[in-house]
Amino acid sequence: MWGLYFFEEEGVTVTVSSDRYCDMLQNFLRPKLDELEEEYAWFQQDGATAHTSRRSLSILREMFPGHPFSLRGDTGWPTRSPDLTLCDFFLWGYLKAKVYAHRPGTIEQLKEAI
Repeated sequence: MWGLYFFEEEGVTVTVSSDRYCDMLQNFLRPKLDELEEEYAWFQQDGATAHTSRRSLSILREMFPGHPFSLRGDTGWPTRSPDLTLCDFFLWGYLKAKVYAHRPGTIEQLKEAI
């Protein structure tokens, strides 16, 4: 397990911009991928603007040649694909209910609940 990545600067949460997303890809995800023993990996993301910028897609194409699943990616995001939307239909709602059952009042409590 790689753990979680929180977009923060000096301990304060920040908006995920294209530059911040690209920094995460290069400085967090790339080293984790280098540790993998698997030679073959796929990357799936949603169509958020930071995820589909030219710069971020260029980084992802280098890291996952021909394989990023994304809006505007090399492999199109199939509409209502049951294989790719299970997280939307079950997992995210389930996890959100579990995390917010503790009613975190601070960012630190939220991180602990996650």
